[in-house]
Amino acid sequence: MQLSLLDMNLPKNIKRKAEKLIGRQKIFEAILESKKMDLEPKMVASYQGNASQRNNQFYSETEKIALTESEIEEYRRALKKLNLVYNSLKPIQKNNWEQRYLLGRFDVDVYNDLNVPDRTYYRLKREMIAVVAEAFGLMAE
Repeated sequence: MQLSLLDMNLPKNIKRKAEKLIGRQKIFEAILESKKMDLEPKMVASYQGNASQRNNQFYSETEKIALTESEIEEYRRALKKLNLVYNSLKPIQKNNWEQRYLLGRFDVDVYNDLNVPDRTYYRLKREMIAVVAEAFGLMAE
């Protein structure tokens, strides 16, 4: 993929969404594991009946499991896309990704520690965010 084909001048709302996705990479892993744990069978020592429904909503344990599996698949796809984007980046961009979004450091601290000029750092960051926005289809919104 050529980066020259990507639009690097993203609107602020798309940029924010892409950065939010990058920052949530570790959270996606935790949510994915917790949802998987919710699907594990529970051992019950005795029967516990449900109280009668007080509203007209339909409730089904099977439906709940199906919805949870659907959510797990969405998180798995998002995590897989983020990992694919991360693995396709240049080494310095990977370092920026880790320092800025996974460790939560400020931009100034990151480019000072890496001894990279601020213009270079922000250009690399724009490229990285554009790739994430393209991978998640945020440009089409």
